[in-house]
This record gives sequence, structure tokens and C-alpha cells, in this order.
Amino acid sequence: MRRRLFVAPLTVVMLATGCATTLIGSAKPAPSLTPRSLGGQTIDRVLLGDAALSRILKQPLNIDPRFPPRFGGPEALQDDGSTSPVDCLGVATMLQHSVYRSAKINNVALKTWRHAARSADVTSVKEGVVSLPTADDANALFENFSQQWQKCDGATQPLPGSVIRLKATITNLRITASVLAATISMGWASPRSDPASIPAARALGVRGNCLVEVEVDFFDATHPGGPGGADADVDATAVDIAQRIMDKVSALR
Repeated sequence: MRRRLFVAPLTVVMLATGCATTLIGSAKPAPSLTPRSLGGQTIDRVLLGDAALSRILKQPLNIDPRFPPRFGGPEALQDDGSTSPVDCLGVATMLQHSVYRSAKINNVALKTWRHAARSADVTSVKEGVVSLPTADDANALFENFSQQWQKCDGATQPLPGSVIRLKATITNLRITASVLAATISMGWASPRSDPASIPAARALGVRGNCLVEVEVDFFDATHPGGPGGADADVDATAVDIAQRIMDKVSALR
């Protein structure tokens, strides 16, 4: 009970704050079959709805009214107040303006969901997509992010955007050809030892001209039988959501 009392206010504070596609078939496809770059309102359509997310997480979710869906250009990114990129900020929290500062951003879409049931393993989910002019642009940026993420396993990153100082500890980093994943433990940035924290899963993937970002926050990573039963399971939840969004990117190209 004491853990739940800590997690609820901390969750509120925290919230305030690809990849080349393989074409199967003829070696010389007709020009009309060339995958197109996604942009405009189509970007918003690749995000998952409540039904799909509820099936993945095995619990109901609602759009968080405190954080309405966002769509637009680079201005739709989260303003972290930084004037230059911070090495591990892009791992600790998603869609930060300083992290994407050097990229040619066309469109950004972001939705934040929260648990609808009184008893739930997952407290909130953020899903976002960033479109760039071409698949080459997206792949180059993903490669740059991969190099940054490799340096962050075991790092602790202060978090911006709140009156209360918070930090994120990054562990269990995994990198594949098209998806980056990590476990994040978010807690108070205090010099004293405090074991209480919010466990979260992060995933970043690339498909076509789009980068996909996901964050899943849990009540308790040690909950028996729940999706947060182990770090690998926690990460798999965010990766699964990212892969489903990436599949929608492919379907709409």
C-alpha cells in the first residue's frame, strides 16, 4: 500500500514533465509500387487505439485528459528546456525537442493513455511517431540514436520539466536492427537512498521514413504474474507496441 501511495503522485509528476523496408517480389518493381513516405494526418493514424493497446496489455485504457493527443510539426515535440542534446535524455524520456534538434522533422503525433481499472499493472502508456522526409533520413537518425543508447546502459539521467527533481536509471539496454529497448526506473533525485521508483519500459523503432517511440509505466515491476514480472517482460511490452505501430506504418505506405 505504501508503494502505491508513492507511485500515484510520482506518476502524475512524471507525465507532466524501420528501418529499411524489404520488398518481396520482382527485383524491378513498377514505380507505382515504390513505398511512399508518410506524412500529414496519416501519421496520426499509425498510432494504436484503446482496443489494440488493451489487448496487448490485458487491461483497459483511456486517453489521459490531462495530456490531450498532440499532432503537428517539430513544435509538437516535448520542450525539455535544453539548448543542446543531453546524451541519455532520449533514452530516459521520449520525444524531447533537444534530442531531435538536428533532424528534419515533418510531423509528430503523440497520445498518452492511463489505466481505466482501479487495479492495474500498467499506469500509463505513451505512443508517438515522428516522420522525416525520407527513409534514408529516418535510418540515419536511428543509427545516431543507436550509438547514443549504447553509451547509456547503467547511466542515471536527471529528468527535465518538473518542479520536483527526478531521475531515471537506465538498465537492460537491447539494440537490434530496427528497435532499441531499455528498462527505466524513475524516482526522486535525492542523495539519500530511496528504493521506491516507477519502473518503465522504453522502445524506439524505425520503419520507412518514421521513428516510433513508446513508453509504458508500471505500478510495480515485481508484481507476480503481471507484465512487469521481470525486466525482459517489461521491455517486451514496449517493444510489442512499437512493432504493432511499425506494422501500421508499413501497411499505410
